[in-house]
Amino acid sequence: MPRTLTLALVFIVSLLVFLVISMPAAVLVERVPAVRLAGAALTLSEPRGRWWQGQARWRWKQLQGSLDWTLDWHGLVPGAQLALRSDQGQQANLSGWVGADWGDWQVEQARLSLPVALVAEHVPQGGADGRVDAVLMALQIADDTIEQLQGTLDYSGGRVTWGNNGSAAVPELQGRLSMEGQVPTLRVSDPEGERLVQARIDEGRFHLEVMRAWPLLLGVSQGGSPDDVVFQMSQPFSLKRSQG
Repeated sequence: MPRTLTLALVFIVSLLVFLVISMPAAVLVERVPAVRLAGAALTLSEPRGRWWQGQARWRWKQLQGSLDWTLDWHGLVPGAQLALRSDQGQQANLSGWVGADWGDWQVEQARLSLPVALVAEHVPQGGADGRVDAVLMALQIADDTIEQLQGTLDYSGGRVTWGNNGSAAVPELQGRLSMEGQVPTLRVSDPEGERLVQARIDEGRFHLEVMRAWPLLLGVSQGGSPDDVVFQMSQPFSLKRSQG
């Protein structure tokens, strides 16, 4: 009797493992929550493969492409290695590792490359060309709070336009994502190291400051110190997902 029970348990466990391993990618894709970026839905379709290693098609506005994922544990933290590619060649690409540990999120070695025009089209009477390349070495979110942030943000340089006739050639710009104490911070500088823009998330608010060095770079300001703040904004910021 004990031997029969043991064989039955082994059979049941083996069957469950087989069913889990054989679960198609569609089961996972169907459970991905709806995501909206810049007012447009990011949709997934045509899943293929298994839940632990699969592919799907994605679409966002006029862009579309493929998404590949592979289950990848980092120590005791489960996660997935992602690769998102655009059908338009080098237009937009994203790769990196995303993991979750009891509700806390981690991102490692994430790389994003996209044309600035995709962002500039949401700025009224504004435009820009060139590319942005971002590398997020580490991001850790716990209890809806950013606890670790390290990365870089580089602009290739190009022409920026605004209004009816405004236009200027902008050199390469460098950005740095880091933690200043407990505060996640972004600083963007010109090739000489002059600060142009700085932003931070502090006490539940997003703060943005633009230095005079930025309009000086565009040739639309004269006099004053490059470190003067010519524009600032503060608004509520939360990583919690809204209900409904």
